[in-house]
Amino acid sequence: MSCYPLFGMAQAYSVAGQANDSLNNPIPFVHVTVYAADTLVVGTVADSDGSFMIDNLETGNYVLRLVALGYADFVQEFAQQAGLTDFGVLRLNTVSIELDGVEVVGKKELYERRANSLIINVEQHISSSGGSALDLLSNTAGVSINQQSNTLSLYGKGQLSIMVDGKLSRVNGQALISLLESMSASDIKYLEVFNNPTSKYDAHGTGGMINIMTKSKNNNGRGGSVSLRSGYGKGEKTGASANLHYQYGKMGWFGNYSFNRNRSIEEWGLESAFNNPLSQKTVQTTSLRKPITVSHNYMFGMDYAILKNTHIGGTLSGYSSKWDMSAFDKVIRNSDTNGTETLDIETNEINHWSHISTNLQVAQSLGKQHKLTFDYNHLYYHDDNPSQYHIDSQGQTNFVEIQKKTPITFNVYNLDYKGVLSKGIQLEVGVKISSSNFQNDITVSSTAGDEVFPDGDLSNSTEMDERIHAIYSSFQFQFGKKTTLTTGLRYEHTENRLEIDETANHTDRSYGNLFPNLALTHQVNDAHSLQMSYSRRINRPTFNHLAPFVIFLGPDALYSGNTNLQPAYVNKYGVEWGWLGRYITLEYLTENDAITEFQPRLSTNGEQYVFQAENVNQRAILSISMGIPFHITKWWQTENNFTFQYETLETRFQGTDFRRNKGSFRATSSHQFSLAAKTKLELSGYYQSPTLFGISTFGSRGAFNLGVQQQLNKNYGTLKLSFSNIFASDNWRIKTNAAAPFINLLETYFPESKIVALTYTKNFGGNRKEKKYQGNRADEEKRRIL
Repeated sequence: MSCYPLFGMAQAYSVAGQANDSLNNPIPFVHVTVYAADTLVVGTVADSDGSFMIDNLETGNYVLRLVALGYADFVQEFAQQAGLTDFGVLRLNTVSIELDGVEVVGKKELYERRANSLIINVEQHISSSGGSALDLLSNTAGVSINQQSNTLSLYGKGQLSIMVDGKLSRVNGQALISLLESMSASDIKYLEVFNNPTSKYDAHGTGGMINIMTKSKNNNGRGGSVSLRSGYGKGEKTGASANLHYQYGKMGWFGNYSFNRNRSIEEWGLESAFNNPLSQKTVQTTSLRKPITVSHNYMFGMDYAILKNTHIGGTLSGYSSKWDMSAFDKVIRNSDTNGTETLDIETNEINHWSHISTNLQVAQSLGKQHKLTFDYNHLYYHDDNPSQYHIDSQGQTNFVEIQKKTPITFNVYNLDYKGVLSKGIQLEVGVKISSSNFQNDITVSSTAGDEVFPDGDLSNSTEMDERIHAIYSSFQFQFGKKTTLTTGLRYEHTENRLEIDETANHTDRSYGNLFPNLALTHQVNDAHSLQMSYSRRINRPTFNHLAPFVIFLGPDALYSGNTNLQPAYVNKYGVEWGWLGRYITLEYLTENDAITEFQPRLSTNGEQYVFQAENVNQRAILSISMGIPFHITKWWQTENNFTFQYETLETRFQGTDFRRNKGSFRATSSHQFSLAAKTKLELSGYYQSPTLFGISTFGSRGAFNLGVQQQLNKNYGTLKLSFSNIFASDNWRIKTNAAAPFINLLETYFPESKIVALTYTKNFGGNRKEKKYQGNRADEEKRRIL
């Protein structure tokens, strides 16, 4: 037996092939064996270019097995005939292996393309290691984070859904931001980006979905890891985290805990001009903000095999995130009537989100190819958000105080079936019932001298009850070895009641919709694949969108809710061509009543700008994306992603018709250099050109990051040193200039930059057994909280 790089030299009764990784790069020295009825017949080692050949194999039925460290075993049955059996290119998937006390990690690409998703192996992303999950999403997955409206979007295509360990979160707004800020980036194993989720998942979220997989949910057997972080930008940052898992016999448990403290300094500004029949003035507001965020995040779960085919599991999870800010604002007004006025405002605000959830899951296997799963979840959130404003104007001091408390409760039930109907046909069906209650109590008062004046117009009590009933089915058809069709249909019925101040002032909504989903994938050959997809989705207004509230940006501007918001519906069409680990995607989406975050409108008296979410009548986006990973040399690996999109929108806003269109471009690039066997250097960054933001325009922005990783000897752990936003370029400029309806303003935001962070991580234990508990589905309900 011998190995030859040229298959054309094969003799009779020969087997040949080529071992490559997911990016079609050769894997050298793969162990190749051939078995007959569990008996080893012959074996060899592939050449340095991954090619192999085995000669003089008699005719018969065999099993080919390829084994390489850091890759999943490749096993395939075959029938040997006279002549050459050429397997062509065989692709091996990377895996992480743990031995007792030692972790051996196979080399993974930063980006890996799957049939319906993009895997981002963030463990390979050194320059984001010292931050939070929120930082990681922004730096690697193309997620835009609006710090003013607390919203996430993927490449500007609408509201983004977030899953954690396969559980779709219903939280949104500040609650979601608090959750992501409380999660350490070092506790995350990989991100999975779904542009076209199947009908199994909640139809809410028009901008796709991202699944954040943590390390404790990916490790089997026993073991875990600990991590310590310290950093500094304009303020100190500290953090620690640990995750543990253990499986023995029928029982297993797993859990994690993380702590983060972040003191930062950021600047916000608003330049506004009022040139309407009721008011003519210019206002310049600058704000120096000094927030301190302290967060705790925890999760504990257990699973137990009651019987051979029956498993029961549960989790207890939660977080506490306290954002404590002091801000110093200066407001300069100029008008022909009053001349120049200067106001100094000192703001103190606390936003404390706490959450606890419990989950119970029972899974029953019905034979080898059928499974029934029941899920129950109870989720509770509470937000305590007091704020005080000390306003000094021309020697006079006024005091404004806002008290806001928001409890939210969910109860969610899921019943799901998954099975194989026949060869090449799989079925998933399920039902879901979700009920929620939201309360929002706001009290606003002002003090002048010794007198306190309650503000009855801004104070209110809001309660919202919502029920969502859903049923879905999803089929997967396998046509031959190369073609797969996944199609599904989901029906959701929503009932919603919003009451304000226990009066007749309420809003009732009841609507039902069908959401189809289709994806056709064809493997053209070993190197090329083609996929076509279609889906329909909904973007429901969040509680924060609907509930009346007020956040002052100074006397001349404020944020508020909008009880008139309607749900938005989107249709998405896509075609993707993949080759040799690369891909190019063409997508077109149309959206009716698109919800656009916090658009500025003039108040009825013309003296203020009020920012609130608005419905855009029609929006369409045509985009083309490319992913181009490649190895420049053995020590230099690069991953590059490019997206160009052209957006058009039409809407009527405050009596004016808007028709806007704009092309934009986003590029993300990461370069990793292997300086030595245990030392890596990474350079990464992104650039986003100006984009439409409803009637406003979002300016260009970008960031450049650097990281160094050093694996310590004798399994003492790993050190990662990161430098983020080195050139202080990840800033926001949102410009609105409309002659009618007399809106002219510029909003700016300068987050903390030039942050240096050092992270130490130590893994221990080993992966041996498979964990049965799969994670619950009820955290879907978390996504629509404030």
